[in-house]
Amino acid sequence: MQEISVYQNLSKLSIRKSKVDFLLTELTQLLEASGVEITSLQLERQYEEWIDILLTVDSQDLKHLLPTLRRFGYEVMSKHKEDDLEDKLQEHASYLDKYLSI
Repeated sequence: MQEISVYQNLSKLSIRKSKVDFLLTELTQLLEASGVEITSLQLERQYEEWIDILLTVDSQDLKHLLPTLRRFGYEVMSKHKEDDLEDKLQEHASYLDKYLSI
C-alpha cells in the first residue's frame, strides 16, 4: 500500500509585522477567514520594533493570501512565483518613466 501525503504542495512564507501591532489571534483569524490550511506557524525572530513569523501553508492559497496579508499590515519577506505585486510595480514604474520622458 502506498502512502500519500495530504499536504503535497507546501510553501514556506516569511512575514514581518510591527511588534506593537502584532496579535497572534488576529493572524490566525485572518488565515482561517482566507481559507488557508496552516501546517505550521512559528515566531522566528523578535526585534525591538518587529516580529518575523514563518508560516507553512498550502501553496494553492498563496495567490489570494499575499495581498490579504499586505492589506492588514504584514510585510511579506519571502519571494513567491504567485506574487505579482513586484511585477505590477515594475510595469507601473516603466509606464511612469515613459510618460515623464515625453
